[in-house]
Amino acid sequence: MAVTVRFLTAFQDLTLSKKLFLVEGKRLDQIIDELETQIPGLKEKLLDSEGKPHPAYQMIHVKGNIQELCSKLDCPIGDGDEIVITSLISGG
Repeated sequence: MAVTVRFLTAFQDLTLSKKLFLVEGKRLDQIIDELETQIPGLKEKLLDSEGKPHPAYQMIHVKGNIQELCSKLDCPIGDGDEIVITSLISGG
């Protein structure tokens, strides 16, 4: 099951500015594990100390015209879907 992962501004240091990755997986946790094989060190930055998605980043599941936030690692992902990973901007 092929899934496209797109990085917007997050993790350019680890991805060497590459923006698109193709991975296999049916759930977000499987996709993150697969990404870790291509981008060593990503998982420890993308997940917090409890193994949950880090609050500083958003993982958006794009399926056709529908977009939803993946806030849990068991978020189901379908063949041909896309995950967009971006950092949250905060401040004042």
